Amino acid sequence: MKRKVALIVLVSLCMTSLAQRDALNKTFDGWPRIGQLQNDSVRIGVSLCGGSAKGYAHLGFLQAMDDAGIKIDCISGTSMGAIVGMFYAAGYSPMEIIEIIKQERMLKKRRIFRLNMKRDGGLADMSRMRAMMLKYVPHDSFDSLKIPFYCCVTDVTNARPVYVSTGGRLCEWVTASASIPRVFAPMLIDSVYYVDGYILNNLPVEPLVEAGCNVRIGVFFVGDKKKKTLDNPKDVAAKAFALNSNLCTYDHLHLCTHKVGINVHGLKKLDFDKIDEFYLYGYQAGIEFLQKLLKQENENGKQ
Repeated sequence: MKRKVALIVLVSLCMTSLAQRDALNKTFDGWPRIGQLQNDSVRIGVSLCGGSAKGYAHLGFLQAMDDAGIKIDCISGTSMGAIVGMFYAAGYSPMEIIEIIKQERMLKKRRIFRLNMKRDGGLADMSRMRAMMLKYVPHDSFDSLKIPFYCCVTDVTNARPVYVSTGGRLCEWVTASASIPRVFAPMLIDSVYYVDGYILNNLPVEPLVEAGCNVRIGVFFVGDKKKKTLDNPKDVAAKAFALNSNLCTYDHLHLCTHKVGINVHGLKKLDFDKIDEFYLYGYQAGIEFLQKLLKQENENGKQ
């Protein structure tokens, strides 16, 4: 019964999203569309936060931007935001990225969290993820990407965030950005250990400022429910993890000119098999963001 209700809700959400998508395309028929985002003086940067499976929602937001004909000049990301950002910067469309993830069966936890038999500081092995990246981005170079991409990692040797945007070993850096401490081993690159970028910066807007982006869109997640009780060690650990992640996100929002909060309506960080739902929630957030900008411009035009 529960599965039937869930299916009905998902179908309803799909129909709503597709209807909104058609309406969006009609709304943006003609040029100029959104003056804030589409004129010669605008340089747009998008920063994608981490969030494990939640990061799939970034694909929906990016699709909304593509559908509106809005060109992104720079992109930065942490953890799953870095993985999505790398593929997008390499020239793959959001729908192509989803197809890659499904084709490579990266929706299954055992494909992502493969047991690590080495004693190197991690319970799981990222080799499959890195091999998948190299398969689709074989040049393995920041300099060969279609648009500038900034990968945020945490340098645990020197206790600082690092933003990498040039040179080779692209897939190594992106793997490092998604290397959750204890779950995955730290990445050793040029005698320095790196782990997941979320530890110090879960919304890397700083490199977009340095790149001269006068429009900086921060995309993050909202809507986590507050727990009334915390009497389970697993819940306490999860809450502490979420608090650190939120702190390392919200501390950087002041650098954004535009903020997009995606509500994934109770979906969890490990719901990797729910990529379609994540995508729809991200697309919905993108639509609402763009429609809000249109409304502002229409109201300003009437004054």
